[in-house]
Amino acid sequence: MPFLMFFVLLVAFSPHAESQTLTDAENFWRQDVVRTCDGFPSKENCDDGDSVIFNGLLCFVGEDAGCATVRASQDADGRFWRSPRRNPGNLGEPKSFSRDQTLGVLLYLVRTQDRDAALRWQNWIYDNRYCSIKNPLSGGCSVYGYRVCRDDNEICDLRPATWALFERVWKYLDLSTTREMRKNESMDVSDVEMVAVDRAKPGYELHLKAVASLLRLTMASSVSKTRDIVEKLHDRQRQNPFFQALREGTNESVVQRVLDVCPKPWDDLGFRRYQWAWERDTSSEAWRESMGWDCIFMARLLASPAFNMMPEEGEALRFQ
Repeated sequence: MPFLMFFVLLVAFSPHAESQTLTDAENFWRQDVVRTCDGFPSKENCDDGDSVIFNGLLCFVGEDAGCATVRASQDADGRFWRSPRRNPGNLGEPKSFSRDQTLGVLLYLVRTQDRDAALRWQNWIYDNRYCSIKNPLSGGCSVYGYRVCRDDNEICDLRPATWALFERVWKYLDLSTTREMRKNESMDVSDVEMVAVDRAKPGYELHLKAVASLLRLTMASSVSKTRDIVEKLHDRQRQNPFFQALREGTNESVVQRVLDVCPKPWDDLGFRRYQWAWERDTSSEAWRESMGWDCIFMARLLASPAFNMMPEEGEALRFQ
């Protein structure tokens, strides 16, 4: 009997028995989990190669350090690099930017309304176009290609779905759209894109579709088709709390899911801070190596009144 009483008291006063709130958890992640590089949010050991998309997401939910990271990744010519530390030159490494990182800049622009950054970036993109197809008769250029970096056309080239997002963001910012933006209008929710969502491998490809969906929902642009995409994303990865939140908003289930998978005070904290877990196949359990900032993103997203008042078509949210 005394042993049983001791066991009951041990469980009752164990930190594992305490129910965490999202606010308590966020405070813990900030204090004991996350890492920075030169003061900017990063994976551990200054692994900042994907810094712009992750910090764009952090910026989007009101994390000032995320906005500062994206802002400091743009050089004087308007070009964006992968992180402030890599601006300019990418530390002499290849693949200085990518279409994936472009989504981080678009998130930043929507949140901050930084029209100057948008126009300087647009000018850089147009100044660095290249001839994709030459006219065999005149020798002139028939078709131009546009890119967000110059060292790897495979990941640098702007494709229809990305141009369509540019067009939506430029309209949201009340900026004049370009021919390429208008020509690719709605290509990010086309039938081809719907098929791409079905065929994409679980992992970062689906995460990019989710990020684009967050942008469109915030701007109240193609809401119905975006919700169809979100439904597909959730069907493919039901244990991903980011996808669940896009589908359902903030509720007890998604909050608990975040609390269940993100680091806890009683965990062994010797793990690598290496993953933005929501961009991985849930079967990989990438949250076991969470960088912490992915969890902070979810906490701030779920706590955002704006996120839980997602507008209908044409009623775009405006950040203060």
